[in-house]
Amino acid sequence: MRNKISIIIPCYNVEKYIDRCLKSIERQNCGMDCLEIILVDDVSTDNTFAHLLAFEKKYPANVLVVSCQENVGPGAARNIGMGYATGVYLAFIDADDKVDKTMLQRMCEVMEDSDCEVVECGYSFFTDAEEASVEKGAEKNVSLENGSEVEFWTIDTGRERGKFILSSFKSAVWGRVYRKSFLDEHKLYFPDHIKYGEDNFFSGLAMLVCRFYGRIKEPLYFYYDNAEGIINGRRNDERIKQLNEVMNLFLNEIYRRGLLEGALDECACEFEWYMIYKYFIDPAKFILSEKVFGWQEQVQYFRKEILKFFPGAGNNAYLNSGQRWKEYTELLKEESKVGEKLQRYFEW
Repeated sequence: MRNKISIIIPCYNVEKYIDRCLKSIERQNCGMDCLEIILVDDVSTDNTFAHLLAFEKKYPANVLVVSCQENVGPGAARNIGMGYATGVYLAFIDADDKVDKTMLQRMCEVMEDSDCEVVECGYSFFTDAEEASVEKGAEKNVSLENGSEVEFWTIDTGRERGKFILSSFKSAVWGRVYRKSFLDEHKLYFPDHIKYGEDNFFSGLAMLVCRFYGRIKEPLYFYYDNAEGIINGRRNDERIKQLNEVMNLFLNEIYRRGLLEGALDECACEFEWYMIYKYFIDPAKFILSEKVFGWQEQVQYFRKEILKFFPGAGNNAYLNSGQRWKEYTELLKEESKVGEKLQRYFEW
């Protein structure tokens, strides 16, 4: 690997997990000399900061610990880390996850041998009970992707971007390597003081401006299914409120950038579907699965918000066909959990 990669890890009360994460980075077969590791402590109240300082002391030339003055959330912590990054490439890793020892070298080799602005790898989940199997390799985990080949996308027309929106872009920012010049050119950032859904904003912008994209199908990133983490532990009402806030911030930002003035015309249907799926179906699934108090009003609220921006959403071609339709109708099967017929809450 010829070029340095900056790794940004936001850390908040992760003393039980951070050493595991750092060990997986320390084992990278590209060697520590190729890495710049930026650890952003978001005012942890446990012993996380001491663990970070110990790792910085071990590798003073390669590790930088940054301490926030107030709790700002993972997105803003990543923004702070990006301000310190000097590598040609940049990756985000969550503090409770771990990575295959070949991940960074393989992804950066794809970057160096191509024009890709973003390269993504496959991922798999693991729990505390399955942690030992992760040490032995991805084959012991439930893989979401199969095969080691690389897919490439060149996105220079609206129709190609529509296919890209439908097929290739997830919201999570981990499991990717970004060309830092791409992030700088398009001024990509996370919204401040958002602690849930901030990655929807960042990845949504990247999805709309990325032109050259690569994907290694093999799972090289191991996502820890952490019952105590932000996603599982965040209060329901705050999660719901912030997801809607992110949607509004995202739409306002792409309007400010002029992306709604003709740039998305050729992929308007795909982009509308993306918004329906990300900001109605996803939150509705969560609302129903958690049996959120007042769920009827909450589901209706998200539907109305989508219709406010996309008044024709009920006629979206992807809402009534194929796999996307199956995902949508899965919501209607939740009636056994909430004890009420749901159809009327999903009529557009």
